[in-house]
Amino acid sequence: MSIFDVFKRKKKVVAPSPDDAQLFKSTLNLFTDFGDNINLSDVVKICIDRIATHSAKLKPRYVKSENKETIQEKNGNLAYLLKHQPNPLMIPFDFIYKIVTLLYLNNNAFVYPVYDDETYELKELWPIKPNSVEALKDDSGALYLRFYFTDKKSFTLPYESIIHLKRFYGVNDIFGGSGAISDHSALLKTIKINDSVLQGLDNAIKTSFQVKGLLKINGILSEKDKSAQKREFDEALKEATKEGGSSIVPVDLKSEYVPLNVDPKLIDSETLSFLQKKIISYFGVSEPIFDNKYDENQYNAFYESVIEGVAIALSEAFSKALLTRSQLEKGEQIIFYSERLQYASWNTKVQAIEKLMGLGILSLNESRALLGFEPVEGGSKRLQSLNYVDADKAADYQLKNDIFKKPKEDSEDEQ
Repeated sequence: MSIFDVFKRKKKVVAPSPDDAQLFKSTLNLFTDFGDNINLSDVVKICIDRIATHSAKLKPRYVKSENKETIQEKNGNLAYLLKHQPNPLMIPFDFIYKIVTLLYLNNNAFVYPVYDDETYELKELWPIKPNSVEALKDDSGALYLRFYFTDKKSFTLPYESIIHLKRFYGVNDIFGGSGAISDHSALLKTIKINDSVLQGLDNAIKTSFQVKGLLKINGILSEKDKSAQKREFDEALKEATKEGGSSIVPVDLKSEYVPLNVDPKLIDSETLSFLQKKIISYFGVSEPIFDNKYDENQYNAFYESVIEGVAIALSEAFSKALLTRSQLEKGEQIIFYSERLQYASWNTKVQAIEKLMGLGILSLNESRALLGFEPVEGGSKRLQSLNYVDADKAADYQLKNDIFKKPKEDSEDEQ
């Protein structure tokens, strides 16, 4: 299935007015796909993989809050797509992974919702990767995005029907980044320096295995005789190494071996570490996360500084594009939840269960799942400690205690 087949099934595309579109386009920069440039770096690939992998662990849910307190998960086609299969080719993990990867490569990510032509029910969700995108405006002032793809095809879609995520949003009014190919210029400079350093290291290693010395022949020889002398020396070297592992080669008086001191300069580890740190810092990835050797605190810092922002952006962008204003006002929303406790240490999980079960936050099966245990029958019950009391009833509770205490105090006074 091609992404172009998806566009063929779209409900309706309205062509913007050519005159007004050209006027509006002149005030905007063209967003161009420049991700392949930075993606040539293995450090960049690893950074984006770390972010996309942990983001893909988020659980998208279609929920409704009532009275701003109770959150109930809704059923239906939208809930199924988010929870199980966004489109025929992707599971939720792949779906989120691709969106986040495109976001960090291009500072923009686009998801196209496909609706049924007759029922207008949402059928599929597709992350798309255009070569370039430009913003247009029709006579009524409605905003459109025109997507250009590798085979020179283009599609113009209403902006409100597209799920659009942005990174480094600030310079351009519509797109993340500056909207120009130079947006990653600072990162590309560091990558280029890092690549030059690695190439220099590679050349230095190769140089150390190249020419080690000269064979000086005492006399005037023809080119044919020089070649014969060289072959004779090479054979003697091979024979000495093969038989006894010796590095001593016998030569006669008419030839002399002159060693060359090859001293290639290698880059120190601090320089290499500095360049790598500059690249991973651009993506908000720490060295422990990059190396997959992080502890609980380091992961929490990574989550709060990077993944949490991605989760909020996904939740708000999907809610805005897939739900109507009426649905949003009724408390319906799409939330990308995180199961952070799943990645905490055993001691932290046990302490959290002791606290949260007493407050009625976790059920028995939810607590078992945190510890990697299978669910049990009747495990959906929530237990709550009697040590906690409703704040609204605290005064009544204390007043009753005062009433019970008063007769006892009076009787003591009478005695």
